[in-house]
Amino acid sequence: MNVLEAVLLGLVQGAGEFLPVSSSGHLLLLEKLGVGEEDLFFNICLHLGTLLSVAVCMRKSILSLFRRENRRTLLYIAAACIPTVLFALLFKYLAPALIDGAYLPLGFAVTAALIFLSEKYAPAQNRFLSVKTSVLTGVFQGIAVLPGISRSGATIAAMRFAGVERSSAAEFSFLLSIPIITGSALFEGTELALTGGLDGVDVLPLLAGVAAAFLSGCVAIRFFLALVRKRSSLPFAVYTAALAVVSFVVL
Repeated sequence: MNVLEAVLLGLVQGAGEFLPVSSSGHLLLLEKLGVGEEDLFFNICLHLGTLLSVAVCMRKSILSLFRRENRRTLLYIAAACIPTVLFALLFKYLAPALIDGAYLPLGFAVTAALIFLSEKYAPAQNRFLSVKTSVLTGVFQGIAVLPGISRSGATIAAMRFAGVERSSAAEFSFLLSIPIITGSALFEGTELALTGGLDGVDVLPLLAGVAAAFLSGCVAIRFFLALVRKRSSLPFAVYTAALAVVSFVVL
């Protein structure tokens, strides 16, 4: 993989992680089109770049979690993580073909449907987060391990269905990404190390990709949080629906 490919993949990973468009779906589609190659260690490092971006951009919200009046949010994050982990392990070991992208067009179509339905049919009365809503959000996040289904899109949709206000749902979704990205990187990194998959790392493309993922992640976070305060996410439904058609034709 050359530096330009690494930068392109990093930009896609960073933006796709936080915009409701599915970073994994985009990376898989690019791979099928001949851009980049399957490299688990490179993908793990890209995720660490996005982890750094959310840590930097959401640092005030992260620090506020440890104030007494906000500690309940930590409970909500933990409640959401439990079903996510269960679903991720279920798909990984019982239905690996789904994770490999065999149904990528369907994944994009699901993302489009979730965004559309959550924007059109969310309850008019805003409600606060609860343990029940957090668990539902975790279930949706677990399903989003399938390529094409956006993690941010699915989690925000789950909260919108439960009546959580759009910008609050987006902020919680981004906070929720921190333990999920961290846990996934540790799990996959350990698995890769045990199988001897860390040989022959090309440092320059790796660093370029991580830097691109960090920068595009920062831009995506700030852009999306500003967007949802004023507008709906319906354009992303149109975009992912178009991707469903494109990926069906191409693949």
